Amino acid sequence: MKSSPLEFQRRFYAPPAAFKDGKIPLAPEETRHLTKVLRLGPGAGVEVFDGEGRNFAAVVQEAGVAAAVLQVLEELPPRGESFLDLTLGIGLAKGEALDAVVRQATEMGVKRILPFTSERSEQASPERAARRRTRWQRLARESLKSCRRSAIPGIEDPRDFAAALTGPETQKLLFWEEESGGGLQALLRRGRPDSVRVLIGPEGGFTSQEAHQARDAGFEIVSLGPRLLKVPTAALAALTLIQYAWGDLA
Repeated sequence: MKSSPLEFQRRFYAPPAAFKDGKIPLAPEETRHLTKVLRLGPGAGVEVFDGEGRNFAAVVQEAGVAAAVLQVLEELPPRGESFLDLTLGIGLAKGEALDAVVRQATEMGVKRILPFTSERSEQASPERAARRRTRWQRLARESLKSCRRSAIPGIEDPRDFAAALTGPETQKLLFWEEESGGGLQALLRRGRPDSVRVLIGPEGGFTSQEAHQARDAGFEIVSLGPRLLKVPTAALAALTLIQYAWGDLA
């Protein structure tokens, strides 16, 4: 039995442990989406992914109020993953700014999201940080459904700025609004690096001391132009330019 391309638009998430003997019980939230929002019943063709790179064509076997069960038909080829190993470090910001960043970074093919605290960032308690991380992981899963990626980006616990500077990436960029030299256009004309780490500051940006600290740690300091951008706008602009120059965008 083959599912049509239209059916693949109906995507559901199930963790790897849920895949047993070709049957996949959906979690309550996914069940509500299937039965209440999409109003799908037994026999409907869908796609299910495990968040670690595997996608499957499936059919709804049971669509009860409490739980829905899918029957796997076949494994589908992986899709939607960028070949550029891209990590985004983002300063903690107030309100829902980072919610938007997580959604957009997922759509842009980012592999890892590293929230960090800095001099001008929000300072969150461990309890609040844990709640926000759980929320961001849920938002990333939701974005994965619509953008048709295969793997959920890793979202780390918040770390301090010094820890955000450490990593194995071959190209490291810090975007700073006070960098008058620009430099991004010339940098993006270089050959494609194996991996990239991008740091975007919180509301209020980075301090000059932090910019110097990043430069000493091997980061190149670049800007996004003369205008001050909101955190989600700056993150999306940076990721778009990098994916266009070095990744799989266009």
